[in-house]
Formats: sequence, C-alpha cells, structure tokens
Amino acid sequence: MTLELWNTLFSAATFVVIAITAIAATIQLRHLRASNQLSAFVTMLEDWQKPDMQSWVQYVRGGELAEKLKDPAYVDSLPATRADRVLHPWLHICDYFEQLGSYVKYDLIDKSSYLDVSSTIVRSLYERIEPCIEKLREAAENVAIYENFEYLAVQSVLWIKSHPSGAYPVRVPRFKDLKR
Repeated sequence: MTLELWNTLFSAATFVVIAITAIAATIQLRHLRASNQLSAFVTMLEDWQKPDMQSWVQYVRGGELAEKLKDPAYVDSLPATRADRVLHPWLHICDYFEQLGSYVKYDLIDKSSYLDVSSTIVRSLYERIEPCIEKLREAAENVAIYENFEYLAVQSVLWIKSHPSGAYPVRVPRFKDLKR
C-alpha cells in the first residue's frame, strides 16, 4: 500500500470517529435538556403544593377576590397599593405564573408537557385575576405588566381548544375498556 492510500484511510477513519462523537454529543445534550426540564417541572410542582400557594389559590378561586372586586373602592385602590401582597394575595399567583410563563415562552419548560397538566388551572386563575391586572396596566400605562402570565393563559386556552377531549394517546385503550 502506498503512503497516499494510508493517509486517505486514516483521514476517513478520523472523519468517522468525529462524526460518531458529534452524534453522541447531540444525544447527550438532548438527555441533559430533558433532565433539566424535568428538574424545573418537579420544582414547579413542589412550589404549587406549598401551603402558602394553596391559600393564595383559594383566595382567588374561593370567591374572596371576586367579592372584593365588587367594591369600587378596592378596585380604585389597586394601583396605589399594588406592591402590598398582604392586601392583594392574588399578586403572589401573578408572580408565580409570570415566572412560569417566561420559562414556557423561552422553552426552558416544555410547553406541551406543562399545558397538559396545568392549562385549566392557568386559564381559570387568569380569568379571575384579569380585572386586577387590567386595572394595574391601565394605571401604569404599561401593557407589559404580567405579560408572561397572560401569554401562559392564552397558550392554555389554545391548548384546551385544540385538545377538547384531553391529550390521552389515541391508540391506547382506556382503563374501563380493559375491564370488558
């Protein structure tokens, strides 16, 4: 064998090794990304389960916020007392979903996975809190206030519309069908 042939063979072998290494690195990066997203998702679920969070959700869902919104003095005081999370516990919900909305928007948490689990909750809470957010935006002349929460709520509504029967896999039987 000539020196040129050996050189060509070694070059080809080097190319194969580099290609295999690149493929392995791509697979490792996908696994790392999935692991990071899972970690973020688990942390988000742990935060959701905390007693403080559940009390703030109950404040919004249980009707206490709706009752306060019937009082014009309360509504008019929102811009002046905006930072007071004791007077306005719903702001904690806004802060939480503002952060999550940003994570979803920038693909730090997988949108489909998150919406599959949380779309109805996000939509429901945003609908109840929206009058407060609008009042804050109007007073500050800033439509960006809690825009990531709004983004998440819009994505939730779109998810629900595109999955009217849920996201159960089509080719997998339901449990009740297995009992027959």
